[in-house]
Amino acid sequence: MKKPGVLESARMADVGPWDVADVDTSSRSIKSAERTLALFELFSLQERPLTVGEISRMLEVPQPSISMLLRNLVKLGYLDHDRQARTFVPNIRIMLLGSWVHRRFNENLHLEEMLDRLLAKIGETVILAIQNGIWSQYVSAQMPEKPARMEVQSGLLRPITCTAVGRVLLSNKSDAEIEMIVRRCNAEVSEDRLRVHPPTFLELIHGIRASGFAETRGDMTPGYGAIAIAISSPMSNIPMAVSVGATNDHLEQKHDLILSAMLELKAHLARTTSPTSLTV
Repeated sequence: MKKPGVLESARMADVGPWDVADVDTSSRSIKSAERTLALFELFSLQERPLTVGEISRMLEVPQPSISMLLRNLVKLGYLDHDRQARTFVPNIRIMLLGSWVHRRFNENLHLEEMLDRLLAKIGETVILAIQNGIWSQYVSAQMPEKPARMEVQSGLLRPITCTAVGRVLLSNKSDAEIEMIVRRCNAEVSEDRLRVHPPTFLELIHGIRASGFAETRGDMTPGYGAIAIAISSPMSNIPMAVSVGATNDHLEQKHDLILSAMLELKAHLARTTSPTSLTV
């Protein structure tokens, strides 16, 4: 099975609204925090030790600034430094920082196990996503081992109006809030095909509310589509979405199977998610 987030084409520009190379110097603490988070996102994408030069080039940050950041994180105990290889890598302390979040998800929903079962049953890419401003962001992506598959990476950002996960998340909001997000998203995207017509888009959202799921066919990536449902997070009241993505042909062939499995997953999560499990 393909490991989540491992793609040769992974790019930092796709996984965060990073502005690490051009931040107001009066906000020095914000710049440091942003660069630190971008650094750990980079390690997550690369999944290997990196040199100062590699990090500087990939983050587009001057090498002296990266060297200082790395030295500080080594002193704080978050990175290990191999002096002979001249590389840096996150250590077990980083893993332990988020272990309680992972444990809470599995204790309350067994979500990871359920997504694994969904992948095995459907044989197509399974994505867990959240809203990040005007973007849908993939927090987990599990892919089958086969040539014709949807390839995505954990952390990927996509316009929220153009993805199945984004649309199903928007369906939980008011029409007024959706219209505001649509205007912002239309202003940010660089391709005309990714801009949506507000009245038509609202009609689409009304249909999603009625059916309980969202579908796309090439709206974001030509030739590929997805079916998505919204689920509740065991950590807060902020919703997440699960989707199955595949080529348009595969989605057509497996449509009933995918939709049945997705609605079964949604029903199971609704039964097992209690009000107390939605708070920290």
